[in-house]
Amino acid sequence: MPKHPPEATAAPSDPAHLKQALRTRLKATRQALTDTRRRALDAQVCAHVLSAVLETPHPNHAIAMFVAHGGEPDLLPVAHRLLESGREVALPALKGDALTFHRYDPNVPMTANRFGIPEPVDQPRVAIETLDWVLMPLVGFSAAGARLGMGGGFYDRTLASVAASSPLKVGVGYAFQQVDALPVESWDVSMAMVVTDRGRLWVE
Repeated sequence: MPKHPPEATAAPSDPAHLKQALRTRLKATRQALTDTRRRALDAQVCAHVLSAVLETPHPNHAIAMFVAHGGEPDLLPVAHRLLESGREVALPALKGDALTFHRYDPNVPMTANRFGIPEPVDQPRVAIETLDWVLMPLVGFSAAGARLGMGGGFYDRTLASVAASSPLKVGVGYAFQQVDALPVESWDVSMAMVVTDRGRLWVE
């Protein structure tokens, strides 16, 4: 897989430079949300995520989600609802420069990784091929399905070898994170859907 170009040598017109400029702006906007506004948006995001998973004509037994970090939407209420409905929920854990997914049990304490994000590392591993949905955090997105992450490339590397259509790759964020266009590089994994506080966007 191609390595990310070093940012120190990126010219202003390089994709890496453009991505970082967008990342800085969008993260600042997200961090500026008040607690009241964030709670309201998160409630709307959760409602639309739950609706998308349960009402979209795609298998929905095993769903990978994420633990909110750095201002991302908090999806744990959705995870609990899905568990109550008998579905399997998995959360990511760092393994080297990629991710593994492990079963989520709200009754079992999680362990913080090097970024301070809780992980269910002591829970059984869930093979990515058995997942129906992978819900991914994002910093920015375009209507064409391009995803701007935090810059670590963990989801891109993890999902690079799986089929384009399964598991369903879905970005989750806020509507204000949508941009007209994003630079796309060879290692970027595109999304089939984006879910925000304004609903779901299928990518054509």
